[in-house]
Amino acid sequence: MTSHQSEPAQSSTDVETASDLLAREHDRYREQTPESAELAADLRRHVPAGVCSTFRAYDPYPMHADRAEGARVYDVDGNAYLDFAMNNGTQLVGHAHPELVERVGDQLERGTLYTRPNELIGEAARAVKRRWDCVEKVRFTNSGTEAVMHATRLARAYTGREKLVRMEGAYHGAHDQALVSKMPPVEQTGHPDDPNPVVESQGVPEHVADELLLAQYNDADSVERLLREHGDEVAAILVEPACFNLGVVEPEPRFLERLRELADEYNVLLVFDEVKTGAKIAPGGGVERYGVQPDLVALAKAIGGGYPVGAFGGRADVMDRIERDLLPGVATGSAHYGTYNGNPLSLKAVSVTLDDVLTDDAYEHVSRLAERLEAGYEDVIEDTGLDAHVVTVGSQGMVYLTDEPITTFRDWEHVDEELHEAYWFGMLNRGVIPHPHDASQQWTVSVQHTEEHVDEHVEAFAEIAPDLAAAQDG
Repeated sequence: MTSHQSEPAQSSTDVETASDLLAREHDRYREQTPESAELAADLRRHVPAGVCSTFRAYDPYPMHADRAEGARVYDVDGNAYLDFAMNNGTQLVGHAHPELVERVGDQLERGTLYTRPNELIGEAARAVKRRWDCVEKVRFTNSGTEAVMHATRLARAYTGREKLVRMEGAYHGAHDQALVSKMPPVEQTGHPDDPNPVVESQGVPEHVADELLLAQYNDADSVERLLREHGDEVAAILVEPACFNLGVVEPEPRFLERLRELADEYNVLLVFDEVKTGAKIAPGGGVERYGVQPDLVALAKAIGGGYPVGAFGGRADVMDRIERDLLPGVATGSAHYGTYNGNPLSLKAVSVTLDDVLTDDAYEHVSRLAERLEAGYEDVIEDTGLDAHVVTVGSQGMVYLTDEPITTFRDWEHVDEELHEAYWFGMLNRGVIPHPHDASQQWTVSVQHTEEHVDEHVEAFAEIAPDLAAAQDG
């Protein structure tokens, strides 16, 4: 841990602005990663932007991985990075966890795809149900996007209504409805009481935005206003129990409870998107941490220990809508298809991860390290006079380079994204991936991190923090 200093530390360079600092860190990054630069140029000849998810493309070019093990990632240039991004928080278990390597490896020899029912489905389903009391039945998918898409389709089928109430600035995957008002430019959003829907991607039909009603996270009154006006058209309220597209934002007292009451009052379904929160902020995710029971929950990421899997589940009477016969020309149920749904490798990973790796001892370990990391950051912030604050929830955390609290999307105007970019590259250049690339993301403390890893993370922050403080003053 860093020692407390009586006076603020001084910047090691003549940094004047966030742009100056970012330019310097970009230059240092280029010097350290020539092979990544070369590979990036080659991949762009074959793959749009050289990546398989648009989120992974950033200037000047991404770090290109060679391998990952335990708590570290190694790039094609031979650099080792202490990893707190953990593949967008997917690997709370860390990289190549020995238990998963062995047992999923055993399944490789038994077959990688069946497309037929098998006992692995029951094992994984029971593992999910043990953690989420709200899940009476569950279906498996291949990703979080699919999980949310099917959960919201099911809500429409069950209620016979089409509109969704959703929080402005929230991320719910990459299907059409999720690409409306996901972190839009604030100047395009209009008044917070009546937000303008902003479509992020070309190719999304105009009518998609008409199916969404935008409320504000942590503002139950905004949800109630929409239900009062459109209640007989609304199928569901879709919300992350903790908003993880704004770093780490927890629900204020009574927010989720009020959403549950409103859902009951207006006879709509309450759908929790726990793709990013599930198993990470508590063993049973946001449902356990906040004690509010949704009708449906969407899961992915950490439940599979790094294997491609998603799930959606909830009340049996709602989930049973999937079982309705599909008569010729007449849709009487909610369709859920997919050749790779419930593939044996992913199902084995779910049961091993939830039952054998993410144990009570593992959560105690992760929580203790998360507290150590938060304390280390706070020491550095105090020592350097940096305008910043840290928020942690379970294994997840984030440093905001502002004194202003972030409780809802419109507070994002207080975040200097260029300065945060300089922080991110500054940490990367010092051998630490602090979190997935982007100011909206959060770090993950995995079961394979140690106190030494946390201290290494804090030491890197202590090196870059004086320059961040100087850039704030510039």
